[in-house]
Amino acid sequence: MSKIPKEIVDKIEQRNKLNEEIETWCKENLDMAGMCSYCADITDHHTGDEQRSNGCRKLCEQRTGYCKVDYHGHYYWKTEYPGKYLHMEFWV
Repeated sequence: MSKIPKEIVDKIEQRNKLNEEIETWCKENLDMAGMCSYCADITDHHTGDEQRSNGCRKLCEQRTGYCKVDYHGHYYWKTEYPGKYLHMEFWV
């Protein structure tokens, strides 16, 4: 295999910088317990029940794990775009 092209290196570096910016914003504005902003995505659907936290409306679908010790689920936050949600999966 030849060397990794400069274009790919540049895109990865850009992605890393964007990931840092997104992570900083999420930590400052969202309850991030059990979540990693690197896995955040935008979706046009959601599941779960509405909850309020830190002045932010979010939807949560969660399941209790083995022996009711761990929790797994999905959070969806409304965005300024109608019908678009920030989605993150969590494990606690």
